[in-house]
Amino acid sequence: MRILLTLTALVVAVSPAAAQSEPARSFEGTVGRSRVVLTLEEDGKGEDAWGSYFYLSSRLDLALQGERRGNALTLEARATQDRLELREEGGGLVGTLTTAAKRRFSVRLARVTTAKDLPADLPPELSLHERLQLSGLTLEPEAVEQVDGKPIRWHREPKSGVRLFRLESGYAAQPMAAMNVLLAQDQWREVSRWLSCTDIGGEPGVDGGVEGKPWLGRDYVSYGWQTSWSCAGAAHPDFGTAGHSFDAHTGRELKLDAVLRFGPAPTPPEDSDRWYGYRAQTFAPAVVKLLQRYHPQEMQPVDSDGEECDYTDPDVWNFPAWRLTPEGLWLGASFARVMRACDGPDWAVLPWSALPVKPEGKRAG
Repeated sequence: MRILLTLTALVVAVSPAAAQSEPARSFEGTVGRSRVVLTLEEDGKGEDAWGSYFYLSSRLDLALQGERRGNALTLEARATQDRLELREEGGGLVGTLTTAAKRRFSVRLARVTTAKDLPADLPPELSLHERLQLSGLTLEPEAVEQVDGKPIRWHREPKSGVRLFRLESGYAAQPMAAMNVLLAQDQWREVSRWLSCTDIGGEPGVDGGVEGKPWLGRDYVSYGWQTSWSCAGAAHPDFGTAGHSFDAHTGRELKLDAVLRFGPAPTPPEDSDRWYGYRAQTFAPAVVKLLQRYHPQEMQPVDSDGEECDYTDPDVWNFPAWRLTPEGLWLGASFARVMRACDGPDWAVLPWSALPVKPEGKRAG
């Protein structure tokens, strides 16, 4: 599977002029008798407007696109063909919503600047809109399961069905608590992504969950999250996988550059120009050489017709998905869409002997 792009990024990508927009404003109130939350952004010129809204009954985001003319806003939802005609009044918004079936409902919304009744352990980067969407939601504990000789308990968010585990025992108390906080944040991120992606028919557009079973090693805890999505407004359906790996002695989530690094110099700061250069010019070619060493058959060059998976191309290893496994480090190649079937080969594992980090009992060789 290919590296997982955040669904939040997809939503931003379909919003025009996001970089030049005014700060987002959120409102809550009613459409008819239904409670809703609406978040609005504008381009700063008083012309284009966009955003999203959701009914509290479903929490599913419906993307909006439209324009401002003086004090009046006209917004349309592609997924449902709802049309909102609003005007500013008393710091809020009032007007009407007309459905595709030509039913009209009055709209009355008040400005809101904080979210209440929030779940514990939310990721800090969530926007106000996303926090309002998660307000009042809870996680339900499920049965305990034994994995690698250690007990874990699954937790499920009922509205989305998103499930993720927590560690029950088997690790020191402080790092285990830290890992459980990170796992809770991961789960709420996935719930938020599920709620933010509505398909063209207005139904949930995301399906995902833990890939296989997590690995609960003595020194590392790791799991993969597999997702497919089809969001209204996106160019096409997509899918991907993301890995999460934790140091069981500190409770911290690991970065790939700490697990696999090349060259004598320190790895440049992530997302810097030097880091992108390092990934393309040093990291990816070195990954290809290691894979050729440990998987010579799978890394055979392909014909020049381009119809086979060419894992010798360093570009597909610049930003791989990854996770730790009992055998070592799994890396997921990422191909262009036309070759998507080549993504994430199961065999692309570098043994522990090739890595600068080592679990107890593993030795270089």
